[in-house]
This record gives sequence, C-alpha cells and structure tokens, in this order.
Amino acid sequence: MRAKIFATVLSACLFTGVATAAQAHPKLIVIIVVDQMRADYLDRFAAYENGGLHFFTTQGADFLNANYAHMPTETCLGHSIVLSGRNPAHTGIVANEWYDRDHRKLTYCVADADSSLLGDSGPGVSPNNFIGENFSDWLQTSYPGARVFSLSLKDRAAITLGGHHPQGVFWFSHQTGNFITSRYYAQHLPAWVDEFNRKHVIDSYAGKLWMPMLDANSPAYHIHEVAGQFPHPMPARAGRELYERVYSSPFGDELLEAFAEAAITALQLGQNANGAPDLLALALSSNDAVGHEFGPDSPEIADEQIRLDRTIERLVEILSSRLGSQNLLWALSADHGAEPTPEAERELNHNPSARRIAFSDAQRSIEIQLNSLFKITGAMHWFVAQTDSMLYFDNTELARHNISLSAAREALATRVHDVPGVDAFYDTAHLDSVHGWIGTCLKNSNFPQRSGDVYYLTSQWTLFSSKTTGASHGYPWPYDTHVPVVLAGWRISPQRIPEDIQVVDLAPTLAELTAVHAPASEVVDGRSRVNLLSAGSGALRK
Repeated sequence: MRAKIFATVLSACLFTGVATAAQAHPKLIVIIVVDQMRADYLDRFAAYENGGLHFFTTQGADFLNANYAHMPTETCLGHSIVLSGRNPAHTGIVANEWYDRDHRKLTYCVADADSSLLGDSGPGVSPNNFIGENFSDWLQTSYPGARVFSLSLKDRAAITLGGHHPQGVFWFSHQTGNFITSRYYAQHLPAWVDEFNRKHVIDSYAGKLWMPMLDANSPAYHIHEVAGQFPHPMPARAGRELYERVYSSPFGDELLEAFAEAAITALQLGQNANGAPDLLALALSSNDAVGHEFGPDSPEIADEQIRLDRTIERLVEILSSRLGSQNLLWALSADHGAEPTPEAERELNHNPSARRIAFSDAQRSIEIQLNSLFKITGAMHWFVAQTDSMLYFDNTELARHNISLSAAREALATRVHDVPGVDAFYDTAHLDSVHGWIGTCLKNSNFPQRSGDVYYLTSQWTLFSSKTTGASHGYPWPYDTHVPVVLAGWRISPQRIPEDIQVVDLAPTLAELTAVHAPASEVVDGRSRVNLLSAGSGALRK
C-alpha cells in the first residue's frame, strides 16, 4: 500500500501542470503543526523514516531556513502565527498566559468565561483574545461554502489554528479522555464526536508498553543522544493517569490521527457539496510533552519522531486514497523548537555555557539591585507577575514608595546588570531605540495592552527551570525559533529551498497558492514566497 500511495503522490508532483490544468483549487488543505518540532529533526531522523514525514521531505518544497522572530516562543503564539501571517504585536497573543492589568490576574491566552465547555467542566475558552482573522477565515470568505475543522490534544492549539468562524474545533480532555469543544462553536457535540467518544479508543492503551519502534540498538537512537529510559508502561486502568500518559507519548499522536479519520469520514472532508475547498488543521501535541520530559537529544524524542512518521503516513494514505493525491495541499510546520537540556548539551557537545538555574535566582538579583538603586530598606514587592520573557511591575508597591513606573522601567533596562542567566532588559515603552535582530524581535512581540513592562533576554544555553531534569523552550535563539515549513501535494514540486523565510510567510504563501484573499483591512506581517516555488530554486532532495 505504501509503495502504491507514494508512487501516486510522486506522479502527481512530477506532472502538476497536467494534473491541475482544470483545477482552480485543491479539494482539501491539510495543515499539520507538530508541537516543539525542531527543523533539524527532518534530516536527523530521515534515514529511519519511510512514511508521512518522509513524504514531506522527499515530495515537498522544504523551506530549510524558516524561523520565528518573536519572544517568548510558546505554543499559543506559534499556532496563532502559522495561519495568520501576523506576529504577536498584531494578534495580541503575547504568551500562553499574560497579566491582565485591569483584572489583576494572569489570563490564559484563549480564556473566555462566556464560552463554557461542552463535554467537560473547567474554564471556558474561545478565540476571542485573538485579534484579526486568519487563513481559515479568509478561505471561507474567498470560497463561500468552504469548511474549516481544527483538531488537537491542546485547546489553545486547535483554537488559534481554527480562526474565528470554523465549522468545528475540538481538543482532548485529560479528565475524561474524550474530545470536547466550547459553546463558542456549538451548543452540543456533533453526533460523530459523540460516537468516537463512546468508543473510548484511549482505553485500549491501558497496560501497553511504549518501547522503541525499531531495534533498541538501532543507530536511530544513538545518533547524538543521551541514554534513554525505556520502557515506559502505560497505567493499567482507565482514568486520568492513563490519559495523561498517553498524551505524553507517541500514542497521543495515534489517538488524534484516529479522531481525524473519524472527522474525514463523517464530514466527507474534501468532498464539499458547494464545490469549495475544505481545510483540516491538525496540531499534534505529544511531541511537546515528550520533548519537555526527555529533551531533544533523547532516544525518546527519536522514537516519537519515527512513530510520528508512521502516524502521518496513515493520514496521507487515507486521504490520497479517498480524494486523489493531486487534490490535496499539505503544509507542515511547528509552533516552536526546543532547547537542549543543559546536561545533554554539556555531555554531548561539551558546551560549558549550558546551565540550568531557577528564575528565582535571577529575580533575587534584580530585586537586590533595584532596592539599592531606589534606596529601599524594608520589604518591597517589585513585580506582580512574571511570564516567560516578561516582567510586570507592581504599580501599587511602586506608588507606596513614590516610584514612577517609567523610573522603574528605566532603571531595570539600563542600570541592572550581571543578572544570572539574563543578557539584557528592554523597556517596552522605548523599543524604537533597540536595533538589530533583538530590536526586530521585540517589536514583533510587544502588544502594549498585554505585554510586560520589561522584556528580558535569557542568555543562550541557559534554561530557567526549578526542575532538575527535562527541557523547555521560549527563547529567541535558533534552537527555539528554527522550525520546519514544508508544502506538498497540489501544484508543489519536490525541492529544498535555502532562502531565509519567516513562519509569518506561510499564510500569505498558502493564500496566493489557492487564490484566497485577506481583507484589505487585515494586517499581515508575512509575505508570499510562491516566487521560491519553482524547479530551479532549490536542489531536489536525493
């Protein structure tokens, strides 16, 4: 089956002019976003992949140097950018959580108290915090009757990819093991979702062992890896512990793919009665959980990628069989990369700069210096909140000590030095004076109503964490910003494209490819890169 499917795909790619001569648009656009997938994974594990990721790398147009240019590099920001073509400065999505100054509390990026959950308890969610529309919305305006569905294990991933007017957005409940949504999208779960939930596929993983897919001695797990910790048993009984462990393993990708199959069949995606294209967005979250727990230099992340290759292969085969490969337009990307664990970086690359420290160490240094600068002798609560890359001053405390906010910002940005793990601080009120790559990054990131009073730049190879193991992300360094951007299928020829692009370029590129138009009032930071999609713009991958 694999050989047949990929022969069909190859034929379609080589003869795109013939295959699409009378075809104005693809029948189905499939967006795959793999949480925490670094760009180097595609080449690093290529020799051990022969499925879906192999399809992208051999039959797709691979933009080899695609980066984000914002901070922090986190899930909500990355997913909000992929299909909007806008940076946080224009989406308002400045972090997974930010401090709401009006309500004096941290706010989740997709929080919406007026959109209660369907199928679970917990706080309501919707895309209402996301400013402007995205490709999912533009598609429906350009092609009346087009349908959009967005699926993920994470609510914030599915929601930000789905835009404001999708026909369905669904995500995974750790509490019940079901797929759920909110009342922003519907007043009840569709019958096909209820049917899938009744099967409770996730319970079939109870007692299962996560073992290496290949032989444990395969070079795939020893390319540049620290020691692994296999096997990883799934809990023996159904319940939250099992659901969280499945989520944190490659089995979570399999679960989402099975849910996507149910959607494709029930909704007949790509067979739109209105003759319009449909869009299916899949945000695969388990790679992020595996990366956080074991790090990007672990046999576990190698096995996660190899298994993900096979999981995506199943989706490619099913859709190609149903619709014809020439009728599918695929895009692959990620929301951010991953920093190596300092322990692995020192062991494998002998990098003395790699270190793990608690942010409390940095904050203690900051507060000691600010106390000295402002001659504070008693207790002083300088900050009301800290999120990745941002600090929010406590205005009540400042007023109590007769310190203006502008004076506090200026002092931190210009007079606080030698803070452990921090290269520099930047006053968000004066970013116009910051130049170079970091100036661009800060301007792309800052949304004054939600961003902190000061951004801080974490030193390269520093991991702020109170944990003794595991990895993270959030920084504007290449290990976190460099991600895959690959197009494949409809009107795309295989090629490797070396030119630098930004991930904000993906949405306008998709728009030009499919004759989709953003509203004239819409701010789009990216630009179309269709001009790079030609046989001569990059050497074919061998």
